[in-house]
Amino acid sequence: MKHVEHIMVVEDDPGLSDMLCQMLRSRGYHTECVYDGAEAVDRVVEQQPDAIVLDVMLPGMNGFDVCRKLKFRKDTNQIPILMLTALNDPQSRRQGLRVGANRYLTKPFDPLDLLKELRDLLDNHRRLADGNARAQGELHMQSDSKYREHLNDMLDELFQLTPLTEADIGRMRYAVLEMTENAIEWGNGRNEDLTVRIAYEVSDDQMKFVITDQGTGFDPKDCPHAACEEDPMTHLDLREKLGLRQGGFGIMIAKGMVDKVEYNDTGNEVTLTKYFATLPSAAAQA
Repeated sequence: MKHVEHIMVVEDDPGLSDMLCQMLRSRGYHTECVYDGAEAVDRVVEQQPDAIVLDVMLPGMNGFDVCRKLKFRKDTNQIPILMLTALNDPQSRRQGLRVGANRYLTKPFDPLDLLKELRDLLDNHRRLADGNARAQGELHMQSDSKYREHLNDMLDELFQLTPLTEADIGRMRYAVLEMTENAIEWGNGRNEDLTVRIAYEVSDDQMKFVITDQGTGFDPKDCPHAACEEDPMTHLDLREKLGLRQGGFGIMIAKGMVDKVEYNDTGNEVTLTKYFATLPSAAAQA
């Protein structure tokens, strides 16, 4: 029997909610209307819809908080969320994407645009489910360390999908948090108008994080203010002359915590990979 895709519409305006549900049912979707943010979180966890159309201005809990809660749970983080709202200012759009919304449409909207965006989300979600990825997604965080606790919560959920030991989990957590802090502090200069993108994927054989800042980047091979394995303390004098805080050990330590650390050509994106099986020997990789 063909699966009928289940769309949850979270909208507190009964007229608009009914219109959306009728439109979606006319295209063959099974729909459900929810009018309250906190209730929506509970219903999503219980029913696991295929996608969510989510308003921002909701009673009880706004759509940004609903989205954040769902994206930081391992059992709901893959469900596509199309955020639909009258808030069309750039700051609101950025906030929606920062908390993990997959698409952001503003009212008034063209119904055909909504249907197309929703279909694209569902097709992409199906492709993910057909592969060997257990979890995949991305977050956009403001350049403020207070958001580390949200990232830490998400890591707790994601690590439950892996066979990693407690010691390996601790190492991977350190590497992700340290590289995120580097992106916030060094890449974006703690400018809260800039975001850090954290993409993640857990598959059958590995866990991968890609951390990208909006800064100009750097050359990781020419970074005299960072610690190096040959002489881990030599950078401290240079940091003092430059007026930088003590530190610079993060990259060096992170390299010892995961199996692979790779930077892009511009130096504003780092990929951290942890394999669940033993890596092949260096000779075999050469």
